[in-house]
Amino acid sequence: MKIIADTHTHTVHSHGTGTVEDNVKAAIVLGLKRITISDHGPLHMCYNIKDVETYLRDIERMREKYAGDIEVLAGVEMNLLSSEGDVDFPEQWKDRFDVFLMGYHKLVRYKTLADRMNMMFVRRSTEKAVERNTRAYMKALDRYPIDIIVHPGYGLPVDLSQLAEYAAKKGVVMEINAKHPEFTPEELSACGETGVKFSIGSDAHSPGRVGDFLPALHKAQAAGITAEQIVNAE
Repeated sequence: MKIIADTHTHTVHSHGTGTVEDNVKAAIVLGLKRITISDHGPLHMCYNIKDVETYLRDIERMREKYAGDIEVLAGVEMNLLSSEGDVDFPEQWKDRFDVFLMGYHKLVRYKTLADRMNMMFVRRSTEKAVERNTRAYMKALDRYPIDIIVHPGYGLPVDLSQLAEYAAKKGVVMEINAKHPEFTPEELSACGETGVKFSIGSDAHSPGRVGDFLPALHKAQAAGITAEQIVNAE
C-alpha cells in the first residue's frame, strides 16, 4: 500500500512550526502527489487561523509556484462546537476551500455552557454521553459540507461503527490519524465493514512530520483495511 497524498497538515498559520512552503517542499521530497494544508477553524481559542485571507493567498501562491511538482489544496480543520452539531463554518467560506475537515478539539468556543460542560468536564464515557456525542457528529454531517472526520474518538468518545455507517451514507471519509492512535485495529476493522472510506493523514505540525504515515499504516494493515478503502492510497 502506498500513500500518495497527505490530507492533514498544519503550518504557522495556526500552530504548526513550518510555513506552507516548508510543508509543500517536504511533500515533494517524499514524492507525494498532493498535500492539503488544513489549519484550525476560527473558534479555536488558541490555534485558529489568524488571518483567513493571508492564509488562502499563501496557499494559492504555493499552488502556482509548485504546480508542476505537486497539487496543493486549501483545507480547514473545523471544530465541533455543540451537541447539536454546530461547527465553526462561516458561510462565506463555502466556495473558498478545497477540503473541509472536522473533529473534536479542546479549548474551542463551545456553543453553550452546557456544551462546554458536556464536552470538557462531565463524565464523557457513559452510554448516554457516547450516544450524545455520536449524534453531534452525525448532525454536523447533515448541516455542513464536511469531507473528512479527523481523528474520530479523540478526546470525545463516540460509537465509531455507528458514525462510520452514517459517514458512509453521507459520502464522508473517516481519518486514520498517524498522530492520535484512538482506533484499535478491531474498531477500525468494524468501521471498514460499513463501507466507509478512509484517509490516512499525518496531522503534521512540523515539516519533518509531513508524510509520516507509518503508525496509521500499521494500524490499517492490522485491521485488514485495503488500499481500495483508502482515498489517498494506491
